[in-house]
Amino acid sequence: MRRDSGSLVEGAPGASGFIGWIRGCTLLLSVVLLAGCAGRGAEPPKPATNPLENMNELLLSLAQRLETLATGDRELALALRSQAESLDSLGRSQPALEAIDKALALAPDAELRQELLSTKAAILFSLDRASDALAILVPMLGLEQSPSAEQMAAGQGDLSQEYIVAAFCYMRLERWSDAARALSRTQPAGPEDDLAAYVALTYSYIKARSGESVSDAWLDAQVEFSAANDAGHYGALIQMWRGDFNRDQIAKGLSALKGTEQQDALGEVLFHRMAYARYVEDDPDMAAELYGRLNDLAPYGNIEWIYARQLIGTVR
Repeated sequence: MRRDSGSLVEGAPGASGFIGWIRGCTLLLSVVLLAGCAGRGAEPPKPATNPLENMNELLLSLAQRLETLATGDRELALALRSQAESLDSLGRSQPALEAIDKALALAPDAELRQELLSTKAAILFSLDRASDALAILVPMLGLEQSPSAEQMAAGQGDLSQEYIVAAFCYMRLERWSDAARALSRTQPAGPEDDLAAYVALTYSYIKARSGESVSDAWLDAQVEFSAANDAGHYGALIQMWRGDFNRDQIAKGLSALKGTEQQDALGEVLFHRMAYARYVEDDPDMAAELYGRLNDLAPYGNIEWIYARQLIGTVR
């Protein structure tokens, strides 16, 4: 999943670069899917350009422009936050941390400060400082408390992104029950929502890593629903974690996406295939090859890619 760093614009690279990337990405996908999902002995071409990298570079330049135009502390803090988000997505997380700390020093009110702290927690996760990120997120989200039905209904706005970052922090620390608990507090619009399917997929990974010791009634029900009803790559990957990998469904789901969305989705596919090869099939060679393909794809801002590099211990 791509962490939301695009508060300024939505976009994709220019037409010529986009077409070249799509062709390279399509060939990469065909090798991954058709050659046993690992593609041993085959070397696909690398994409000519990187849509997510291009988009975040554009967002960074716009945020820098807004910084020069800011007329007050709030505007300056928001511009610095946008810079921090783009820098973090581009893998420049230490400068991102410095930018968000400057923004926090300028924050004129508690509401903005909480938004900035959410960004800081995501940056700390990128820096492989999961415990420090949780020091922000646990009190912010009340993760050590049992929320009442009224609190879950009213909430503090949609904090699903924060709960997902918290879940990945717990995953990094191998606190699987806590990771599932954080995921269970996300707020999808309904069982058919993409967010619900994404959460079910991430929970499937957590279940496998925990040796099936983790259980949550809503998440278990959502896994069943998404496995049966989600026609995209999330449904296919959930089925994979249940022992039934559908290559055709993956290919169909990815082909319906374009640009940054397709690149981000392919990053999710490569991560889960890598994790399945490593932790279920016990095939380190296949896992290493898929990890290499994920690095070649370089889906900037994709939280699975960030987490994968932490697991492998090799930063590209």
